[in-house]
Amino acid sequence: MAKTYRARWIVPVNGKPLENGFLRTDKGKVTELTTSVAAGESVIDLGDIALVPGLVNAHTHLEFSELTQPVGNPEQSFDHWISAVVGYRRSQLQNDSALLKQAIRSGISESQEDGVLALGEITTNGELLPAYQASTACLVSLREVINFSADRIEEVTQDTRDYVLQAQSAGVKAGISPHAPYTVHQKQLTELCRLSRELECVCAMHLAETKEECELITERSGPLREMLNRIGMWDDSAITLNSSLTEYVESLATSWRAIIVHGNYLDRDTIQYIGNAGDRLSVCYCPRTHHYFGHDPYPLEEMLAQGVRVCLGTDSRASNPNLALTGEVALVRTQFPQVDAQELLKMVTMHAAYALGIEQSHGFIGPGAVSDLLAVELEQSVQSLSVELLLTQLPDARLVSL
Repeated sequence: MAKTYRARWIVPVNGKPLENGFLRTDKGKVTELTTSVAAGESVIDLGDIALVPGLVNAHTHLEFSELTQPVGNPEQSFDHWISAVVGYRRSQLQNDSALLKQAIRSGISESQEDGVLALGEITTNGELLPAYQASTACLVSLREVINFSADRIEEVTQDTRDYVLQAQSAGVKAGISPHAPYTVHQKQLTELCRLSRELECVCAMHLAETKEECELITERSGPLREMLNRIGMWDDSAITLNSSLTEYVESLATSWRAIIVHGNYLDRDTIQYIGNAGDRLSVCYCPRTHHYFGHDPYPLEEMLAQGVRVCLGTDSRASNPNLALTGEVALVRTQFPQVDAQELLKMVTMHAAYALGIEQSHGFIGPGAVSDLLAVELEQSVQSLSVELLLTQLPDARLVSL
Protein backbone atom coordinates (compact mmCIF):
# COMPACT_ATOMS: atom_id res chain seq x y z
CA MET A 1 0.00 0.00 0.00
CA ALA A 2 1.38 3.39 -0.99
CA LYS A 3 2.08 5.78 1.88
CA THR A 4 3.53 9.23 2.33
CA TYR A 5 5.72 10.22 5.28
CA ARG A 6 7.09 13.53 6.51
CA ALA A 7 10.33 13.89 8.49
CA ARG A 8 12.20 16.88 9.87
CA TRP A 9 15.16 15.84 7.72
CA ILE A 10 15.68 13.22 5.03
CA VAL A 11 19.33 12.40 4.33
CA PRO A 12 19.52 10.58 0.97
CA VAL A 13 23.37 10.52 1.09
CA ASN A 14 23.58 10.66 -2.70
CA GLY A 15 22.08 14.16 -2.66
CA LYS A 16 21.44 17.14 -0.45
CA PRO A 17 19.45 16.61 2.78
CA LEU A 18 15.79 17.65 2.58
CA GLU A 19 14.42 19.73 5.44
CA ASN A 20 10.76 19.01 6.17
CA GLY A 21 10.91 16.48 3.37
CA PHE A 22 8.33 13.95 2.23
CA LEU A 23 8.92 10.33 1.34
CA ARG A 24 6.56 8.12 -0.63
CA THR A 25 6.84 4.34 -0.35
CA ASP A 26 5.09 1.32 -1.80
CA LYS A 27 5.65 -2.41 -1.27
CA GLY A 28 8.89 -1.98 0.67
CA LYS A 29 10.48 0.47 -1.77
CA VAL A 30 10.91 4.22 -1.88
CA THR A 31 9.05 5.68 -4.85
CA GLU A 32 9.66 9.41 -4.46
CA LEU A 33 11.36 12.13 -2.43
CA THR A 34 9.74 15.55 -2.48
CA THR A 35 9.55 18.82 -0.60
CA SER A 36 5.79 19.26 -0.96
CA VAL A 37 2.56 17.28 -1.21
CA ALA A 38 -0.88 18.02 -2.59
CA ALA A 39 -3.44 19.66 -0.32
CA GLY A 40 -5.45 17.06 1.50
CA GLU A 41 -2.99 14.22 0.87
CA SER A 42 -2.73 11.79 3.77
CA VAL A 43 0.67 12.16 5.41
CA ILE A 44 2.18 10.24 8.33
CA ASP A 45 4.28 12.68 10.35
CA LEU A 46 7.39 11.03 11.81
CA GLY A 47 8.26 14.11 13.85
CA ASP A 48 11.67 15.53 14.73
CA ILE A 49 13.83 12.82 13.23
CA ALA A 50 16.39 12.50 10.49
CA LEU A 51 15.90 9.57 8.14
CA VAL A 52 19.17 7.92 7.07
CA PRO A 53 19.73 4.83 4.87
CA GLY A 54 20.29 1.56 6.65
CA LEU A 55 23.99 0.81 7.05
CA VAL A 56 25.99 -1.55 4.83
CA ASN A 57 28.81 -3.67 6.30
CA ALA A 58 31.14 -4.39 3.38
CA HIS A 59 33.11 -7.21 4.99
CA THR A 60 32.40 -9.75 7.68
CA HIS A 61 32.77 -13.44 8.57
CA LEU A 62 29.54 -14.28 10.39
CA GLU A 63 30.71 -17.82 11.21
CA PHE A 64 32.65 -16.35 14.16
CA SER A 65 29.65 -14.54 15.64
CA GLU A 66 29.32 -16.82 18.67
CA LEU A 67 32.78 -15.87 19.95
CA THR A 68 32.79 -13.81 23.14
CA GLN A 69 36.34 -12.59 22.59
CA PRO A 70 38.79 -12.50 19.68
CA VAL A 71 40.81 -15.59 18.75
CA GLY A 72 44.41 -15.95 19.81
CA ASN A 73 46.75 -13.14 20.75
CA PRO A 74 47.29 -10.07 18.53
CA GLU A 75 50.96 -10.03 19.53
CA GLN A 76 51.63 -13.51 18.15
CA SER A 77 52.85 -13.92 14.57
CA PHE A 78 50.17 -13.80 11.90
CA ASP A 79 50.73 -17.41 10.82
CA HIS A 80 50.11 -18.60 14.39
CA TRP A 81 46.94 -16.51 14.58
CA ILE A 82 45.75 -18.12 11.32
CA SER A 83 46.34 -21.55 12.88
CA ALA A 84 44.14 -20.57 15.83
CA VAL A 85 41.39 -19.41 13.46
CA VAL A 86 41.56 -22.66 11.49
CA GLY A 87 41.32 -24.61 14.74
CA TYR A 88 38.18 -22.75 15.74
CA ARG A 89 36.63 -23.33 12.31
CA ARG A 90 37.22 -27.07 12.61
CA SER A 91 35.59 -27.17 16.04
CA GLN A 92 32.50 -25.50 14.60
CA LEU A 93 32.14 -28.23 11.98
CA GLN A 94 31.97 -31.09 14.48
CA ASN A 95 28.17 -30.87 14.55
CA ASP A 96 27.66 -30.71 10.78
CA SER A 97 26.76 -27.11 9.97
CA ALA A 98 24.35 -26.54 12.87
CA LEU A 99 26.79 -24.46 14.91
CA LEU A 100 27.72 -22.40 11.87
CA LYS A 101 24.07 -21.69 11.06
CA GLN A 102 23.47 -20.55 14.64
CA ALA A 103 26.49 -18.25 14.40
CA ILE A 104 25.13 -16.80 11.15
CA ARG A 105 21.76 -16.07 12.76
CA SER A 106 23.44 -14.48 15.78
CA GLY A 107 25.64 -12.29 13.61
CA ILE A 108 22.78 -11.10 11.45
CA SER A 109 20.69 -10.25 14.51
CA GLU A 110 23.55 -8.35 16.15
CA SER A 111 24.21 -6.45 12.94
CA GLN A 112 20.58 -5.45 12.50
CA GLU A 113 20.45 -4.18 16.07
CA ASP A 114 23.21 -1.77 15.05
CA GLY A 115 21.27 -0.52 12.03
CA VAL A 116 22.94 -2.71 9.39
CA LEU A 117 20.63 -3.81 6.58
CA ALA A 118 23.17 -5.40 4.21
CA LEU A 119 26.41 -7.33 4.64
CA GLY A 120 29.22 -8.67 2.51
CA GLU A 121 29.55 -12.15 4.02
CA ILE A 122 32.48 -14.49 3.42
CA THR A 123 30.99 -17.96 2.94
CA THR A 124 33.14 -21.00 3.74
CA ASN A 125 30.39 -23.61 3.69
CA GLY A 126 27.83 -24.18 0.93
CA GLU A 127 25.36 -25.59 3.46
CA LEU A 128 24.76 -22.10 4.85
CA LEU A 129 22.44 -21.03 2.04
CA PRO A 130 19.25 -21.81 4.04
CA ALA A 131 20.46 -19.50 6.81
CA TYR A 132 21.05 -16.75 4.28
CA GLN A 133 17.66 -17.31 2.64
CA ALA A 134 15.89 -16.97 6.00
CA SER A 135 17.52 -13.63 6.75
CA THR A 136 15.61 -10.37 6.59
CA ALA A 137 18.94 -8.61 5.94
CA CYS A 138 20.44 -8.43 2.45
CA LEU A 139 23.43 -10.78 2.43
CA VAL A 140 25.91 -10.89 -0.41
CA SER A 141 27.40 -14.38 -0.02
CA LEU A 142 31.00 -14.25 -1.22
CA ARG A 143 32.17 -17.84 -1.68
CA GLU A 144 35.63 -18.22 -0.18
CA VAL A 145 38.15 -19.94 -2.43
CA ILE A 146 41.36 -21.50 -1.13
CA ASN A 147 43.54 -23.19 -3.73
CA PHE A 148 47.31 -22.84 -3.96
CA SER A 149 47.70 -25.73 -6.41
CA ALA A 150 47.98 -25.31 -10.18
CA ASP A 151 46.51 -28.80 -10.64
CA ARG A 152 43.10 -27.92 -9.18
CA ILE A 153 42.38 -24.58 -10.85
CA GLU A 154 39.80 -25.85 -13.34
CA GLU A 155 37.99 -27.95 -10.73
CA VAL A 156 37.87 -25.17 -8.12
CA THR A 157 36.69 -22.60 -10.66
CA GLN A 158 33.82 -24.86 -11.70
CA ASP A 159 32.84 -25.52 -8.07
CA THR A 160 32.81 -21.78 -7.41
CA ARG A 161 30.70 -21.14 -10.49
CA ASP A 162 28.22 -23.80 -9.37
CA TYR A 163 27.89 -22.21 -5.93
CA VAL A 164 27.25 -18.69 -7.25
CA LEU A 165 24.59 -19.94 -9.64
CA GLN A 166 23.00 -22.11 -6.93
CA ALA A 167 22.87 -19.16 -4.53
CA GLN A 168 21.41 -16.84 -7.14
CA SER A 169 18.73 -19.38 -8.05
CA ALA A 170 17.87 -19.61 -4.33
CA GLY A 171 17.35 -15.84 -4.20
CA VAL A 172 20.64 -15.07 -2.43
CA LYS A 173 22.99 -12.46 -3.87
CA ALA A 174 26.37 -14.08 -4.38
CA GLY A 175 29.93 -13.43 -5.43
CA ILE A 176 33.46 -14.77 -5.11
CA SER A 177 36.19 -14.38 -2.50
CA PRO A 178 39.64 -15.64 -3.46
CA HIS A 179 40.90 -15.67 0.11
CA ALA A 180 44.40 -14.16 0.06
CA PRO A 181 47.74 -14.29 -1.81
CA TYR A 182 49.03 -16.94 0.60
CA THR A 183 46.13 -19.30 -0.13
CA VAL A 184 45.25 -18.63 -3.78
CA HIS A 185 47.40 -19.46 -6.81
CA GLN A 186 47.85 -16.43 -9.08
CA LYS A 187 46.42 -18.32 -12.06
CA GLN A 188 43.47 -19.32 -9.90
CA LEU A 189 42.92 -15.63 -9.13
CA THR A 190 42.95 -14.86 -12.85
CA GLU A 191 40.26 -17.47 -13.48
CA LEU A 192 38.10 -16.23 -10.60
CA CYS A 193 38.29 -12.67 -11.90
CA ARG A 194 37.22 -13.97 -15.30
CA LEU A 195 34.33 -15.78 -13.62
CA SER A 196 33.36 -12.54 -11.88
CA ARG A 197 33.07 -10.86 -15.29
CA GLU A 198 31.12 -13.76 -16.73
CA LEU A 199 28.57 -13.86 -13.90
CA GLU A 200 28.69 -10.11 -13.19
CA CYS A 201 29.30 -10.71 -9.51
CA VAL A 202 31.62 -9.18 -6.92
CA CYS A 203 35.11 -10.53 -6.27
CA ALA A 204 36.61 -9.74 -2.83
CA MET A 205 40.16 -10.57 -1.70
CA HIS A 206 42.15 -10.00 1.49
CA LEU A 207 45.18 -8.08 0.25
CA ALA A 208 48.03 -6.08 1.80
CA GLU A 209 46.71 -7.16 5.18
CA THR A 210 50.06 -7.82 6.89
CA LYS A 211 53.77 -7.22 6.42
CA GLU A 212 54.25 -10.99 6.31
CA GLU A 213 51.92 -11.22 3.32
CA CYS A 214 53.78 -8.43 1.51
CA GLU A 215 57.07 -10.25 2.12
CA LEU A 216 55.62 -13.44 0.68
CA ILE A 217 54.43 -11.63 -2.45
CA THR A 218 57.61 -9.71 -3.17
CA GLU A 219 60.28 -12.09 -1.80
CA ARG A 220 58.48 -15.47 -1.74
CA SER A 221 59.86 -15.88 1.79
CA GLY A 222 59.08 -15.18 5.41
CA PRO A 223 56.74 -16.70 8.05
CA LEU A 224 53.90 -17.40 5.62
CA ARG A 225 56.23 -19.25 3.22
CA GLU A 226 57.46 -21.29 6.20
CA MET A 227 53.85 -22.04 7.20
CA LEU A 228 52.97 -23.20 3.68
CA ASN A 229 56.05 -25.41 3.58
CA ARG A 230 55.20 -26.82 7.00
CA ILE A 231 51.68 -27.87 6.00
CA GLY A 232 52.77 -29.11 2.56
CA MET A 233 50.82 -26.45 0.69
CA TRP A 234 53.57 -24.49 -1.04
CA ASP A 235 53.45 -24.58 -4.85
CA ASP A 236 56.45 -22.94 -6.50
CA SER A 237 54.30 -21.68 -9.37
CA ALA A 238 51.66 -20.04 -7.14
CA ILE A 239 53.45 -16.70 -6.80
CA THR A 240 55.54 -15.53 -9.73
CA LEU A 241 59.07 -14.24 -9.31
CA ASN A 242 59.26 -10.47 -8.80
CA SER A 243 55.55 -10.27 -8.05
CA SER A 244 54.01 -7.20 -6.41
CA LEU A 245 50.86 -5.91 -4.73
CA THR A 246 50.11 -3.95 -7.89
CA GLU A 247 50.15 -7.17 -9.91
CA TYR A 248 47.41 -8.61 -7.69
CA VAL A 249 45.41 -5.40 -7.86
CA GLU A 250 45.69 -5.38 -11.66
CA SER A 251 44.26 -8.89 -11.70
CA LEU A 252 41.38 -7.85 -9.46
CA ALA A 253 40.70 -4.90 -11.75
CA THR A 254 39.75 -7.38 -14.50
CA SER A 255 36.77 -8.48 -12.37
CA TRP A 256 33.26 -7.18 -12.91
CA ARG A 257 33.72 -5.39 -9.59
CA ALA A 258 36.26 -6.10 -6.84
CA ILE A 259 36.89 -5.29 -3.19
CA ILE A 260 40.38 -5.11 -1.76
CA VAL A 261 39.80 -6.12 1.85
CA HIS A 262 42.04 -4.43 4.44
CA GLY A 263 44.73 -2.81 2.24
CA ASN A 264 46.72 -1.94 5.36
CA TYR A 265 50.05 -1.89 3.53
CA LEU A 266 49.16 -0.64 0.06
CA ASP A 267 51.93 1.51 -1.37
CA ARG A 268 51.47 4.91 -3.02
CA ASP A 269 51.62 3.69 -6.62
CA THR A 270 49.08 0.94 -5.96
CA ILE A 271 46.75 3.36 -4.21
CA GLN A 272 46.92 5.66 -7.21
CA TYR A 273 46.13 2.75 -9.53
CA ILE A 274 43.09 1.83 -7.42
CA GLY A 275 41.87 5.42 -7.49
CA ASN A 276 42.10 5.46 -11.29
CA ALA A 277 40.07 2.22 -11.51
CA GLY A 278 37.29 3.43 -9.23
CA ASP A 279 34.49 2.03 -11.38
CA ARG A 280 35.77 -1.49 -10.66
CA LEU A 281 37.83 -1.33 -7.46
CA SER A 282 36.95 -0.46 -3.87
CA VAL A 283 38.91 -0.82 -0.64
CA CYS A 284 37.32 -2.09 2.56
CA TYR A 285 38.96 -0.73 5.71
CA CYS A 286 38.27 -2.64 8.95
CA PRO A 287 39.34 -0.07 11.59
CA ARG A 288 38.99 -2.04 14.81
CA THR A 289 40.63 -5.16 13.40
CA HIS A 290 43.46 -2.95 12.13
CA HIS A 291 43.75 -1.48 15.64
CA TYR A 292 43.57 -4.92 17.33
CA PHE A 293 46.64 -6.15 15.46
CA GLY A 294 48.57 -2.91 15.96
CA HIS A 295 49.29 -2.35 12.27
CA ASP A 296 51.12 0.71 10.97
CA PRO A 297 48.92 3.82 10.54
CA TYR A 298 46.25 3.25 7.91
CA PRO A 299 46.72 5.22 4.65
CA LEU A 300 43.13 6.47 4.68
CA GLU A 301 43.85 10.11 3.90
CA GLU A 302 46.09 9.17 0.98
CA MET A 303 43.41 6.85 -0.39
CA LEU A 304 40.77 9.56 -0.22
CA ALA A 305 43.13 12.09 -1.81
CA GLN A 306 43.66 9.67 -4.73
CA GLY A 307 39.92 9.19 -5.21
CA VAL A 308 39.76 5.63 -3.87
CA ARG A 309 36.26 4.45 -2.96
CA VAL A 310 36.69 3.39 0.66
CA CYS A 311 34.04 1.47 2.59
CA LEU A 312 34.07 0.06 6.11
CA GLY A 313 33.68 -3.46 7.44
CA THR A 314 33.67 -5.05 10.86
CA ASP A 315 35.60 -8.15 9.84
CA SER A 316 34.60 -10.71 12.49
CA ARG A 317 34.53 -11.44 16.19
CA ALA A 318 37.76 -13.38 15.64
CA SER A 319 39.50 -9.99 15.69
CA ASN A 320 36.81 -7.61 16.94
CA PRO A 321 34.83 -7.42 20.20
CA ASN A 322 31.51 -7.14 18.33
CA LEU A 323 29.87 -6.52 14.95
CA ALA A 324 28.84 -2.91 15.55
CA LEU A 325 29.57 -1.02 12.34
CA THR A 326 28.93 2.18 14.27
CA GLY A 327 31.97 1.24 16.36
CA GLU A 328 34.07 1.33 13.21
CA VAL A 329 32.69 4.77 12.40
CA ALA A 330 33.51 6.00 15.90
CA LEU A 331 37.12 4.80 15.68
CA VAL A 332 37.63 6.47 12.29
CA ARG A 333 36.26 9.73 13.70
CA THR A 334 38.74 9.47 16.59
CA GLN A 335 41.78 8.55 14.53
CA PHE A 336 41.01 10.69 11.48
CA PRO A 337 39.10 13.74 12.76
CA GLN A 338 39.90 15.64 9.59
CA VAL A 339 38.00 13.19 7.35
CA ASP A 340 34.81 14.80 6.10
CA ALA A 341 31.74 13.53 7.98
CA GLN A 342 29.70 13.19 4.78
CA GLU A 343 32.45 11.04 3.25
CA LEU A 344 32.50 8.86 6.36
CA LEU A 345 28.73 8.39 6.15
CA LYS A 346 29.14 7.31 2.52
CA MET A 347 31.67 4.67 3.61
CA VAL A 348 28.94 2.77 5.49
CA THR A 349 26.15 3.44 3.01
CA MET A 350 26.48 4.18 -0.71
CA HIS A 351 30.20 3.33 -1.08
CA ALA A 352 29.75 -0.05 0.61
CA ALA A 353 26.60 -0.75 -1.39
CA TYR A 354 28.40 -0.02 -4.66
CA ALA A 355 31.31 -2.23 -3.67
CA LEU A 356 28.90 -5.12 -3.06
CA GLY A 357 26.91 -4.52 -6.24
CA ILE A 358 23.67 -3.58 -4.44
CA GLU A 359 23.75 0.17 -5.09
CA GLN A 360 20.35 0.10 -6.84
CA SER A 361 18.55 -0.83 -3.61
CA HIS A 362 20.79 -0.01 -0.64
CA GLY A 363 22.98 2.77 0.69
CA PHE A 364 20.77 5.73 -0.28
CA ILE A 365 17.23 7.09 0.01
CA GLY A 366 15.50 7.58 -3.31
CA PRO A 367 13.36 5.83 -5.93
CA GLY A 368 14.13 2.09 -5.95
CA ALA A 369 15.77 2.02 -2.52
CA VAL A 370 14.49 -0.24 0.22
CA SER A 371 12.20 1.62 2.62
CA ASP A 372 13.73 0.15 5.77
CA LEU A 373 15.53 3.20 7.13
CA LEU A 374 17.22 4.50 10.26
CA ALA A 375 15.50 7.17 12.31
CA VAL A 376 17.81 9.47 14.28
CA GLU A 377 16.04 11.45 17.00
CA LEU A 378 16.68 15.20 16.92
CA GLU A 379 16.20 17.78 19.63
CA GLN A 380 13.62 20.43 18.78
CA SER A 381 16.27 23.04 19.49
CA VAL A 382 18.44 21.78 16.62
CA GLN A 383 18.08 24.43 13.91
CA SER A 384 20.30 22.95 11.20
CA LEU A 385 21.38 19.46 10.31
CA SER A 386 24.94 18.40 11.11
CA VAL A 387 26.28 15.18 9.64
CA GLU A 388 28.75 15.10 12.55
CA LEU A 389 25.75 15.01 14.91
CA LEU A 390 24.16 12.21 12.88
CA LEU A 391 27.33 10.12 13.13
CA THR A 392 27.44 10.64 16.89
CA GLN A 393 23.84 9.50 17.27
CA LEU A 394 23.94 6.57 14.81
CA PRO A 395 24.38 3.96 17.59
CA ASP A 396 21.03 5.07 19.04
CA ALA A 397 19.16 5.17 15.75
CA ARG A 398 16.10 2.95 15.43
CA LEU A 399 15.10 0.94 12.41
CA VAL A 400 11.79 1.91 10.82
CA SER A 401 10.05 0.03 8.04
CA LEU A 402 8.05 2.50 5.97
